[in-house]
Amino acid sequence: MSDDMSKRLDAFRAEVAGLPVPAASEDRRNRTAGIVLVVAGLVAIGVGWWGASGTLVVGEQMPYLISGGILGLALVVIGSMLLLAQSLRSFLRFWLVRLIAEQRAED
Repeated sequence: MSDDMSKRLDAFRAEVAGLPVPAASEDRRNRTAGIVLVVAGLVAIGVGWWGASGTLVVGEQMPYLISGGILGLALVVIGSMLLLAQSLRSFLRFWLVRLIAEQRAED
């Protein structure tokens, strides 16, 4: 490898290291929160179904539908959005570094 190429590679590494990337612990925390919310939502839906299945009276099923079904669905949606946002952030960071690498390779 030539000196010029080595200097360019070192400069590229320094630029990538200087990018404002959140800590891995923040990524892990967001991913864990998303998974926990999705699982909690599914459990709430299951508990709501289990409670509502114990009676044939619609008036007695409504509290289970509201507390288990709607709350569970909301938790699943929020958790899914957290996971989707985390995945997009990771992909876009990778894409940005890839674009920088390709631009440096063209120069």
